[in-house]
Amino acid sequence: MKKMSLIAAAGFVFLLAIMISGAAGNVEIKGITTDVGVPEFTWTNATFPGFYSDIDKNLGAEQITFRLSNVYPTIATLSDQPDANNNRGIVYTTQAQIKTFKYKPWGQYDVIGFLGDKYFAGYDSSVTSSVADAGEHVAFLYDKSKSRNLMTAEQLSKILIDNNTEMLIDSSSPLKLEEGYELELKSINVNETKAILELKKNGQVIDTKIIQPSILGATVTDKTYYYKKDLGSAVDIVILAVHFKNVFHGANKDSGTIDGIFQISDSPTSMKTDLQYNKMSIRNVDPTSITITMDNKDNQIILNKNKDVVLMQNIHIKTADQDGTAATPLRYYIYSEEPCKC
Repeated sequence: MKKMSLIAAAGFVFLLAIMISGAAGNVEIKGITTDVGVPEFTWTNATFPGFYSDIDKNLGAEQITFRLSNVYPTIATLSDQPDANNNRGIVYTTQAQIKTFKYKPWGQYDVIGFLGDKYFAGYDSSVTSSVADAGEHVAFLYDKSKSRNLMTAEQLSKILIDNNTEMLIDSSSPLKLEEGYELELKSINVNETKAILELKKNGQVIDTKIIQPSILGATVTDKTYYYKKDLGSAVDIVILAVHFKNVFHGANKDSGTIDGIFQISDSPTSMKTDLQYNKMSIRNVDPTSITITMDNKDNQIILNKNKDVVLMQNIHIKTADQDGTAATPLRYYIYSEEPCKC
């Protein structure tokens, strides 16, 4: 019941933020409001809907903490200097969490929220009950990749597709993917034991493979097309996988049923130490715990009335147009802006 209450509260905050903040084609996604009378305040995805959250799976571990100094009712400082605990005025942390692929027999991967977006951190080799329930104890994409943890290369990759919706493709209509990729079913032999697939990027053929999804006793390996490449210093990592439920040879055209797709970006995002995002910089990247820490080193921020500060990428700080008093200290909140889908 407690978990459900938290989920409901997070959903309410998100809806409320949209309802009261929509405006010039953009929606202001607001975190809850605090004031300079509170010396330390932390936002998580339960109190700031701009952070990554998967409510169904209870995923999302981004948080940002403000520690105020030189506080008066009308003004406060977010210091760029470390305190006794080596924390600066703003500290952002995020950590990867295990998520099962929508097509469960592929196993699991590490998903991480970063500045509100969903990223891939690596493939995971452990097997949970949800994967076991799929009927096969596998870590297929982990096994097929040479480099499994992108954080060891100080980078992440955006998750573009993860679904298990069944769809039909045929030899005249290729599967359209993200970033200019498309997978074409070239041909299937008469007894349906072999299907030739061709992967293109921006119209150029970059890979050809044979799969055998319709043979007797077909395994995940027989049914999965995968494509891997180097991402920076991460070598031979699977960036695309497509699972075929079956294929059919027809008189006029061949066809196949797809029931699983996973794709990550082939342009990774750098996580190098000291890399700056506006007022915030990456302080530490830990590939073992799969955590990232950022702070506002060399970027002191003064909170006073009617201010809008770009903090990091699409996340801002906004203060009230208010003359603070001892009874009503200056109010402020964080927010992100997204295109309105209304």
